[in-house]
Amino acid sequence: MPLVWMVVGVVVFGVVLDRLFVLAEVRGWIAPRGKVGSGSAAGLFGELQALFAPSSQHTQQEIRSREVRGEQLDSGDSPLGVDLSLGIARLPHAGDESDRSQSR
Repeated sequence: MPLVWMVVGVVVFGVVLDRLFVLAEVRGWIAPRGKVGSGSAAGLFGELQALFAPSSQHTQQEIRSREVRGEQLDSGDSPLGVDLSLGIARLPHAGDESDRSQSR
């Protein structure tokens, strides 16, 4: 029977301790749980990875830069029919629409 009371006591202590940590998070006394990359171990691992695998650092930088730039795929054709380098602008005729619908 004393073992049961010890287990119950440990569980109650854990719940009370958890509630205290939640209160501290809400008041801003400690950092929120689950914050990714905030520990010093993550920084140390990143430095070791940069030392032993420098290509992964360049890959990560390229991924970040592509996300920031919002790289767009180039189809090679002007979507508006305008070529500024040659000074050409193609305007569709009213007959072009009817020709397309008849050919389908």
